[in-house]
Amino acid sequence: MTLYCYRIECVISADKGGTIIEDTIPIPDGQVARKQLHFFWLADCSDSMRGKKIATLNQAIREALPEIQKAVAAYPQVDIRMRAIKFSDDAAWHVGPDPVPLDEFVWPELETSGLTATAKALRLLAGELTIERMPRRGLPPVCILISDGFCTDPSEEYNNAIAELGKIPWGIKAVRLAIAIGDESDYNAPELLKFTNQESVGLLKAHSPEELVAYIKWASVSASVASSRGRSRGTTAAEETSNVSLESPPQMITSNTDLF
Repeated sequence: MTLYCYRIECVISADKGGTIIEDTIPIPDGQVARKQLHFFWLADCSDSMRGKKIATLNQAIREALPEIQKAVAAYPQVDIRMRAIKFSDDAAWHVGPDPVPLDEFVWPELETSGLTATAKALRLLAGELTIERMPRRGLPPVCILISDGFCTDPSEEYNNAIAELGKIPWGIKAVRLAIAIGDESDYNAPELLKFTNQESVGLLKAHSPEELVAYIKWASVSASVASSRGRSRGTTAAEETSNVSLESPPQMITSNTDLF
């Protein structure tokens, strides 16, 4: 005979002022009810990323995946689903649009060409963070933007995309980080900083391959763990005001002279 324990989830009805049992989900004894954590990579693959930058990005994300798995093993209730958006002249799914379980996620090789349509990438992301597209119960999404340049979409489009993320409950609750690649004169730091919502982290600036690998690993692992500890849920995200917060990143100390 199979034993069951039950998880009862309640919501407060705003119109009746009472408590309604929304659903009672049977869970086989000994198993853990899992919540989805949606993770999005947003990767610049414009022509300026050619060579060492794109090769390092490809390798760094591949190396980060087992690190994320190891870090979240302590949270068996978390089911990470990962996707990736690439952008150059346009924005498109690199992996997606269907989310892939973390243990099945494979990072395909990114190739470079064209311009830097960052605004289009953000709008594609925003379309996936709506209440209708996200699970009704889940953990704060993780969104990591990686770029080495200026957005070549009109500035109005970029600002509108940022504003759209700031209006969507899951966009507000998401852990949003940005990693800039190369010399600070090569990219628009204030522009990339607008995407982030972690004041203690700010914009992560990778001047070398070594720093890019380190920041990609730190950002993806730290954000995944912080979100796994979070308590945000689908429709209640609109009612909460505090985001998941990360600690400041470790100080980058490197003697590497192999700069981008």
